[in-house]
Amino acid sequence: MTKTIFQSALLLHVIAGTLALASGLVAMAYGKKGGKVHNFSGQIFYWAMFFVFITTILFFVLYPEQLKYQFFLTIGIVSFYPNWSGKRMLSMKKGLVPIWYDKLGGFLIGLSGIVMIAYGVYGLLNPLKFGGLQYLFLVFGLVSLLNSYGDLKYYLNFQTAPKMHWFFAHGGKMMGAYSAAITAFCVNIVPRYLPENFPFYGYLITWIAPGIVIAVISTRILKRYKVKFKLV
Repeated sequence: MTKTIFQSALLLHVIAGTLALASGLVAMAYGKKGGKVHNFSGQIFYWAMFFVFITTILFFVLYPEQLKYQFFLTIGIVSFYPNWSGKRMLSMKKGLVPIWYDKLGGFLIGLSGIVMIAYGVYGLLNPLKFGGLQYLFLVFGLVSLLNSYGDLKYYLNFQTAPKMHWFFAHGGKMMGAYSAAITAFCVNIVPRYLPENFPFYGYLITWIAPGIVIAVISTRILKRYKVKFKLV
């Protein structure tokens, strides 16, 4: 029964991930503010990523003792948080006024980051058991803490938020969520085409490179908007 549930959830997980890749690309290509195509594809992307997150939780529930599913659960949190908080930013167009669950979300992603870093440190002390996952725990744990700090800084002192903070936060967070979808694609596809006995750092690159590339692209795009809106 467990195997059947897992295989069914995995199929739905892949379908949702593919849908997220396609709809996210459309949302970015048709990035006109308030555009129908952008809004519609953005909604599909949000719910596809939500479903990916739910199935990730299910994998952990089915196999809680396995390290890889403990890792995937925390990665699911890292991936879904910018998707959720990015959507929340749209409700703050008239001013950044967070409510209690915005702050709770910022706190929980920070807590998840602390847990990941703890896993990473433990993995450094027990490298054979972790097989390299310790480095990914550390990297994405740091990413989680940075997300937490960046959001809580404004949530706790929202009067200091810069002009159009919602716009740039929404764009940056959604592109961050899309980088998670690209990363998932890369780590599942790229290793199949790598030569046997390929160094482990090569697999680390498939986890880290997509986020770096999209972060650079996102920074340039948002900078252009800041110039357009005369904010720089």
